[in-house]
Amino acid sequence: MVLLLLAAAAAAPQNSSSVYQTAQRPRALALIGDRYHSPVYIRDGLAPALLRENIPVTFIENTEALNSDSLREHQILIILRDGMNWLNGYDKPHVKWMTGAQQQAIWDFVHNGGGFLALHNAQGLYPPDGLYYKLFGGDYGGHPKPYVFTVRVENRNHPVTAGVEDFEIFDEQHTVKYYLDREHLLLRSIARDNLAAPAGWWRDMGKGRFVYLAPGHTSDALGHPMMQRLIRNALRWIAPRH
Repeated sequence: MVLLLLAAAAAAPQNSSSVYQTAQRPRALALIGDRYHSPVYIRDGLAPALLRENIPVTFIENTEALNSDSLREHQILIILRDGMNWLNGYDKPHVKWMTGAQQQAIWDFVHNGGGFLALHNAQGLYPPDGLYYKLFGGDYGGHPKPYVFTVRVENRNHPVTAGVEDFEIFDEQHTVKYYLDREHLLLRSIARDNLAAPAGWWRDMGKGRFVYLAPGHTSDALGHPMMQRLIRNALRWIAPRH
């Protein structure tokens, strides 16, 4: 009888989780989609993690909608898109869309207690030497064409990597420039030819928190069970603690 009760309890939905005990949940603003990354697969890849963490989200594609006013209404910021807009067509040079005011708004948002989850190419081709990269702790380093590589957990003691095992994915391996110390490194990507690069890190910034996770170019990578766990863990960790 005891064994049956234990089995039933293990199989029962975990609706008693703390994220379902209050209506005062943090709200997320997610800027997604660019020339090379469809907002549809990004939305569909992020939605399950946000739903399971009971975090309401507003998805936006318009870069101008990211500003101090919109951030004021949210407690978590998610970005999966690069810093380029192609206002005159793809056969013309791109422009870097993020303004100084937007960089300041993100900087203030995090330092005042907001959480920022940056994914995949959110480190790519933004205005150099600005507050955005200063907050980020890294910079764009390019990437080969997509192939299979390993994501290795470098720090198994951080809440963002709790329950995460090394995993293989087919994705773009971003060779990100990393400026922080080893303490903040969470993940490393390692290709079959041994090309390696930082693939995830964390940092405290003022009253807020920041996490970067490099995978996310393909729907399979974004939906991988270990990647979903990383996203959920990151959302919990960056959520405001008051």
